[in-house]
Amino acid sequence: MTASTLPASTDPERVHREELQWTIVDRILAAARLGWAPDDIRHLVGSSVDPFLAVARPQVEAVAPDTVRAAWRRQCHSPDNRHTGECATGRMETIAEKLRDLPVFRDTELLTDLHLLRGRDLDPAGLSTDQRRAQQRITGLLKKAESTTFAAEAEALVAKAQQLRQRYRIDNVQSGHLSPEPGDVVSLRVRLTAPWVRQQFLLLSRVSFANSCRSILNRSVAIASLIGHADDVRHVAELFASLNHQRDYFMRTAPGAHEAARERQTLAYRRSFLFSYAIRIGDLLTAAAEEVALTPHEEKNILPVLAHRGVMSGAATDRLFPHTTGISFGHEHHASGAADGVRAAERSRLEPQGPAMENA
Repeated sequence: MTASTLPASTDPERVHREELQWTIVDRILAAARLGWAPDDIRHLVGSSVDPFLAVARPQVEAVAPDTVRAAWRRQCHSPDNRHTGECATGRMETIAEKLRDLPVFRDTELLTDLHLLRGRDLDPAGLSTDQRRAQQRITGLLKKAESTTFAAEAEALVAKAQQLRQRYRIDNVQSGHLSPEPGDVVSLRVRLTAPWVRQQFLLLSRVSFANSCRSILNRSVAIASLIGHADDVRHVAELFASLNHQRDYFMRTAPGAHEAARERQTLAYRRSFLFSYAIRIGDLLTAAAEEVALTPHEEKNILPVLAHRGVMSGAATDRLFPHTTGISFGHEHHASGAADGVRAAERSRLEPQGPAMENA
């Protein structure tokens, strides 16, 4: 009797697929216990995991921490009528292997996501009309900056967004909103796509520090934890997304890129470009915030409150991630790449001296 004529229950291929399915589901549940949300798992293995997430979801409620369960309810959407049986066997084997021995997320108690942060804008009890309008203006400026290919326009748009953001923070602290209480600190996961994960994270860390947040990279899975006041975290995530898009565009189109390709120095050029771009962005963000006009009262009473939000972000990061290591960016210097990186950052027009750190 051949395999094709065996009863379904003893068909080796079917048995193997069933074993793979339950292995995947078991590993998804183990991941949920370790703080993994659906968007984290998709980042690691792709959207083909969606049917398996749907199978696992009812059991997640019994095993995952509260914040993770809430994230699953927001992020585990319908898999478009796909079933686990539609996933190729080879793909299932790959998913199962990638879900083996996942690291624990140490930011689980503070976990949030953009689904939740953006949902506040639609909540009648959330942002006021003026706050919502300010958020929409800032977001609109960043989206326009991300889409333009004109350097001068991108510079003006991002600088204006950062200045509006600083004014928004000052006004809302002054009116009693957005106070830096411990319960306001959250963690948002930023998923980075290869290549240049470390360099992208350096950019994220600079943008974070400029806006009273901190970030820690789990390099093994290319996911960073962005920690800070909920409102600051949302702004950093949107600002970073815009800048990261511009970073990729300018890296490929800057004057020295074509020459470096001709000389077969593309890797050296891009490493120097990306490092210089991130460092310069930090400096420009600081300058943009400092250009906001302040009254004596704001300078004396409001800026210390905003500075304290950065202190709280740092304290939360140190508590959750007591063991971190600095990321080394030693590389061969490429003069043209470094110069183009600085110029591109200035075109984007965007703090800080905060070191890039990863979870040890």
